[in-house]
Amino acid sequence: MVWEDERTRPAAPPEPEASPSNSPQASPSRPDPGDLGALLGEQADALVEHLDELRVRLIIALGAFLIATVAGWYLVPAVLELFVQAVGRIIFVAPTEAFFARFKIAATVGLVLSLPVILYQLWRFVLPALFPDETRIVRPMVWAGLLLLLGGLGFGYTVVYPVSLAFFLNFGTEGLRPAISISRHLGFVFGTTVSFGLVFQLPIVLLTLVRMGIFTAGRLREIRKPAIFFAFVAAAVMTPSDVVSQMLMAVPLIALYELSVILAPRFEPPTAGVDGEI
Repeated sequence: MVWEDERTRPAAPPEPEASPSNSPQASPSRPDPGDLGALLGEQADALVEHLDELRVRLIIALGAFLIATVAGWYLVPAVLELFVQAVGRIIFVAPTEAFFARFKIAATVGLVLSLPVILYQLWRFVLPALFPDETRIVRPMVWAGLLLLLGGLGFGYTVVYPVSLAFFLNFGTEGLRPAISISRHLGFVFGTTVSFGLVFQLPIVLLTLVRMGIFTAGRLREIRKPAIFFAFVAAAVMTPSDVVSQMLMAVPLIALYELSVILAPRFEPPTAGVDGEI
């Protein structure tokens, strides 16, 4: 039937509205179980690969340490001769003391000799996780930390150790002669050398904190006086109880802090201001 007038045409029935449950766009997309399983499988494979690489790096580092320790065992007589020349006489008061003292010396020499290999293996393991700009910053800091460690050990052994030893031995008299055991002497040597190797890492720690945005160059300048005070406190705690050793540690600490203040602006993140706060 043809309708002559549009006004007499019956209205078309309304189209049914699509319910949210029937609309394909309104329903949330569910992950494909196959894709999720593949993603988990890739992550598991990556974790296993990282663990395998870590195992290889640890084996290489441990092997280097053991080989260097064996080499250090043959250097023990020379080290003991240096101690005898410095003290005059070294004794041991327990049956096992001499053996374990030799083992400590060999292990210490082995650690120092193998340290470059250990740091290199650590660097090769963390390198893939770093961005290019982070690599440019971390690479020189790793080797700078190694040089500072060796410099601190050398400064402690060649300067602090003989000065402190001579200071304490001068308290001996004709009737009061030193009879120092090897274990006590090793503790004294480690206290005057290893502590300096550790505190010489101060620039690395401060510059890392600056790079992370925890400190800024301006903030380091503001806390200069408290830092000098804590340098003397740390020197009093980490060195023998004589003023000479404390000064020999406090002065390099203050100098290293000032070096960190000078270098800090170069390590600030791009979003941080030069005179920003913590």
